[in-house]
Amino acid sequence: MLIKIAKRSVSCWYQLDGNAYAPLSMKESHEIPLYFYVNGNDFIFGNVARDRFSRHDPNAYGNYFEIIKDPGKHFSIYGNKKPIKQLFYYGIEQYLSYFLNSVLYKVDSIESYRQHFPLRFLFDTDIDDHEKSLIELLFQEAGYYNLDRVLFNQQLFEVLAQKAILPKDKAILLLNGIDDVLYLKLYKNLNAEAIGFFKLSGQGADPRVKILADMIVEYIMVQNSYLAIDKDAEITFLLPFCVGLLENTSQIIMGDAELSDGNSFWFKVNERNLNDRLQYYSNDVMVYTVIDDLLKSGGLLVDDVVILLGTEEISTSYFLNKLQKRYHHVKEVNAVDIKDAMKSVFSMIAASDYRIQPKVISTGSAGFIKPVQAPVLPTRKMPPALPPKKEGNISSVKLKIPSLPEVRIVNKVNPVKLPPLPPRRDS
Repeated sequence: MLIKIAKRSVSCWYQLDGNAYAPLSMKESHEIPLYFYVNGNDFIFGNVARDRFSRHDPNAYGNYFEIIKDPGKHFSIYGNKKPIKQLFYYGIEQYLSYFLNSVLYKVDSIESYRQHFPLRFLFDTDIDDHEKSLIELLFQEAGYYNLDRVLFNQQLFEVLAQKAILPKDKAILLLNGIDDVLYLKLYKNLNAEAIGFFKLSGQGADPRVKILADMIVEYIMVQNSYLAIDKDAEITFLLPFCVGLLENTSQIIMGDAELSDGNSFWFKVNERNLNDRLQYYSNDVMVYTVIDDLLKSGGLLVDDVVILLGTEEISTSYFLNKLQKRYHHVKEVNAVDIKDAMKSVFSMIAASDYRIQPKVISTGSAGFIKPVQAPVLPTRKMPPALPPKKEGNISSVKLKIPSLPEVRIVNKVNPVKLPPLPPRRDS
């Protein structure tokens, strides 16, 4: 079982008996938003919890990676008080229980499978190293010993090299846009050895995508003035949706847009107005500056690096053309490349017989954290080996045998010396 974890959602894939990997959909949804609802013994994970959170239900929780920063925050389930960080653990276990019951048709509870259940985590770019360690520790403490972290970018680079998209002699700068944050990670080579990192808020999408999202939210707010909308949050949420809209544009862009609370609203945007706003966009220089600084810090020239556009929010013709005007090697990561990298990941897991394989991972300036390994079970202590036998006369071999305790023989005759008799008096 492979679980991809991002700040806003989780998604899951599984593989059975060496067959092709497949997505796990729970209640007709492959991607589950990170929202939780807990009331008494009721625990709900996903869309229904999100709906309750949007209605300000006090028993609903969102923004998971923010609320866990408060160590004093708790929730109660089955009459027990639990630290807020365990919401994620309970949610994923509900996911795993669904898999056991609905895919494997097992009637046993998840508790009987924890120790040997092959669980792999794929952390998205927006998850920090300390957050990765927190998630892994939650499951390790619960008894998941067959637990490991998937280094997806390494598999992706190998796939791209096999397709001759990535040359073997160049460094790689991977760009990912998530929630309008641009993540830039510089790798020394195909082995995914990181040598530089930076994130740039407000630049995680093709500017046309962000402008269109802004215009859609504005339209919805004007047409539905009664709505209490966090405009910046909704713009960020609509970015992936707007990517699809721009793939086939027309003079009038319209349709139904689903906001973060799950409710949909109709909108209409004039493409000419979109292009007019684009004329005033002038933040490209900011992205250029960050890229140049990263290359300089790594001692690299422009011709030494391939820039990869890793997510659809930035993998557009507009953004690609802007970068190609300044940098020599700019490539896109396509959906088929991601799929092939996932195949490679599952092939590697299957080749290990779904067990954890020992790894040697850099812990240098790149800040990598060694994946969680299964604890070593205690073994029975064996007696020390006898000293080696010397050649020659066997009598020369002297074994050190501990001396027996001294045996004390107790004399039954009273050893106490009697005092002398008084002197005899003469008669």
